[in-house]
Amino acid sequence: MSRLRNFIQDKPWQFASITIGLVLLLASIYATFEKESAVTRTYFVDEFKRANASDFDARIDKPAIVTPTTTELVTAKADELEAIKVQVGDAITSSDELATYRGSEVDDVRTRLEKERTAYQRELSDLQSALATIERDLRSARKPESSIKTQQKEKDLNVNVQLELAQSESPATAKAIIEGNIAQANRQISIVDAQLNELQTRQSVSSPVDGVVADIAESGGYVTFTIFSNERHLRTYVTEKDWRKIENNDPVELALKNEEAKDEKQSKALQEALAKHRAKLELEEEPKDVLTGLVAQKVLLPADLTNLWTANYNVLHPLKKKEAYYEIMVTPEETIEEAPFAADGHVSIITDEATDANKVPSDWIVETIEQDEDDEEAEPYAVDNIYYVDYDGKVRLESVDIAFEDKGKTVFTSILDDGTPMLNNQKREPMARTFRTMPFTLDKKQWRTFKKLKWKDYVIYSVSGH
Repeated sequence: MSRLRNFIQDKPWQFASITIGLVLLLASIYATFEKESAVTRTYFVDEFKRANASDFDARIDKPAIVTPTTTELVTAKADELEAIKVQVGDAITSSDELATYRGSEVDDVRTRLEKERTAYQRELSDLQSALATIERDLRSARKPESSIKTQQKEKDLNVNVQLELAQSESPATAKAIIEGNIAQANRQISIVDAQLNELQTRQSVSSPVDGVVADIAESGGYVTFTIFSNERHLRTYVTEKDWRKIENNDPVELALKNEEAKDEKQSKALQEALAKHRAKLELEEEPKDVLTGLVAQKVLLPADLTNLWTANYNVLHPLKKKEAYYEIMVTPEETIEEAPFAADGHVSIITDEATDANKVPSDWIVETIEQDEDDEEAEPYAVDNIYYVDYDGKVRLESVDIAFEDKGKTVFTSILDDGTPMLNNQKREPMARTFRTMPFTLDKKQWRTFKKLKWKDYVIYSVSGH
């Protein structure tokens, strides 16, 4: 303190000059940074991101299990079956026998149908004979009734046909009656033939699809075969929040967690060495077991934890007890082969996509309220914007089109060029200049940029605000 007093006494003008300079410097800094300052604003920039248009998507990643695409139920009366030919777990193909019917039951039905066919065939023969008689009468202009009765003395013509013929007043009418009954007899024969063919197939209960016998159960006098189809899809469970984001036909990337045999034989050290070797030679990585598919169905009802597939999923990936979950079905574009049912997998459901877009933290987006100046009655509307630094180093506010938000990030499209610095939502005056501060980071790139600035730049900025 004594030295300071001596300096003031010995050099009062120098002390006064230094004091005035400091006051002016502090006044300049205050005028620049005070909130209500009328001085053209200049801002330190310590948080920014350069625009770099790219493709983005929003995904819901969930574990999943392999399940059959369809479950077929085949039922037959237990007392009609002679033997069950399959067991639970058997792999079967379409038309394979599941069980056979008792021979006596089939024989009785076949005998009855064959008798019916013989009767219809006899009636058809009689009708064709009667038609031939009528046609001869038409050529000879004779009355048909007497001729038919004469020809049919030893034939059992349908009683209804005889009555219709008796009431007919002309040969043409009689011919039409006979032809109509011939057509009816042919239809009846076709029906009986179809029943005989069906009976032939009903000698056994057959599988309608290729698949696996999942269950054989008897109840209420019926035997029911449950068959899982060979076609597979993946099933996952999501909360209501995620369920609302997912739509049918959303694209999906899916994978099965099946370890290949060669990976099991390779030690971890060998796998790492092979990976380094491929990277050194710039070889492509080995293709991963990744498939693509689509969301086939989003179920409206909450998942039943007692259901076979839900229970298996819950064992592998426990669901929260106090929250409702909903089933999502994913159909792969390629057939899933050699994967057992309930095998563990993973799905990545793409709920949103954007091309030539940028991504920033959601709180960087600035909302402004606009109104059409040419239409006073028009309602005000909100516009999404982002601050950015233009080529001249000045702050500007540019409107953007929001594509989607995901995990605290907002993806948008705009006219910003790649490389343009985008700023956070701290309020700034448009057209104000920006100034880069010392980076509080260990990132070498930021430090190299900072080192290009000289101390004079900071002094000039502090004094002039530019």
